[in-house]
Amino acid sequence: IVDKYGMVKTPEDDIILCRYSSGGGMDGATETLEIRQAENGGTVITYEYTSLTSDKDISKSVEAPFTPLKEIREICKKYRIFSWGELKSSEEIILDAPVSSIYVSAGEQEYSYNSTDVLPEKAQGITTELYSVMKSYIEGVD
Repeated sequence: IVDKYGMVKTPEDDIILCRYSSGGGMDGATETLEIRQAENGGTVITYEYTSLTSDKDISKSVEAPFTPLKEIREICKKYRIFSWGELKSSEEIILDAPVSSIYVSAGEQEYSYNSTDVLPEKAQGITTELYSVMKSYIEGVD
């Protein structure tokens, strides 16, 4: 897609939200990590973790500059996430393992996948990269 200035623009350039979630494992833990664009042009990062087996509950939220969302956009652009189409489910099932999922929104366009899907070979590692960026901005926040 070409923007009004003649520059090539991809849907990844317009990502306004990225969410990682994990749950369903035998440890009874659920984790959600989300970064979204704030009205002031920065970002809001939220983190929630609960565990049924340890009574551990964490809930954090922090406002940050636009930098983390820019990093998310760059990762998604590197892997061309919006071009993947429908992914096949893996034939390998790991019993009692949590299922992790990623949801990305660029407003009118959105994409999601989970750990039971077979990612394109060139996209191995995207989930870890997205998680690491979001987690790095929430660490140290009480």
